[in-house]
Amino acid sequence: MTQLVPATPVPIPARAALRPVEHPDMSGLLTHFCHRARPQSMVPSQITSLTVQQRLESILWEGQFRAFVTYSGGDPAVCMTEATVPGLRFLMSRRAYQPWGLVLDRQSVFDVGGGPVWYARPNEYWAVRELSNRVRAWAVRLEAGSSDFLEEREWRVPVDPTPPIPSVPLTALRIVAVLVGDAQWTPTRMIVRPSPATGVPEYGPTVPGVLCGVPRWWWSPADEYLYQLPPLA
Repeated sequence: MTQLVPATPVPIPARAALRPVEHPDMSGLLTHFCHRARPQSMVPSQITSLTVQQRLESILWEGQFRAFVTYSGGDPAVCMTEATVPGLRFLMSRRAYQPWGLVLDRQSVFDVGGGPVWYARPNEYWAVRELSNRVRAWAVRLEAGSSDFLEEREWRVPVDPTPPIPSVPLTALRIVAVLVGDAQWTPTRMIVRPSPATGVPEYGPTVPGVLCGVPRWWWSPADEYLYQLPPLA
């Protein structure tokens, strides 16, 4: 029987609620892709050497998003897209984003300090970069012919760079779905854990507790469609 590794929620201070999303071109969900179509020169080799499935499994088993310095510089950040479901389909089918990642509730990302990036024209972009490392982490240059990433509709969560591993814990977020490119994928590990029925330690397949009750969104490249599959546990 597949068991769960328990996950302990991180208490988050109460914050004001964002306005509910009603606009058809906006989304109440944010998606973190484990692989982007652009080069990832700022990400260390111990991450880029992993397959995209291994990256997702590492996030789930570590229970955190590791934050890295982006092309903007400044504080490390965790990056996401506010793309709608049709937008996700576009990114995967037309922009070579690989279908592995986590879909998150937008309010929970806001509550841990996240927000949309600032797409700034060159003069303003270079000006705000001089203010502070935190401000620099929010800025994305918008320049015709050389830097135009508006379609990514990016959000970031900048974090304090001083801890050994700058990160955002998954238990501080609400995971809405896990995005997968293989309907048969299961991130299990063989672990000794107390039996839910008897309490006696037993050795068996275990999945990360953060996936409890979380549906899978499976991307089928054949028909370019996202299918919802039941949770793994």
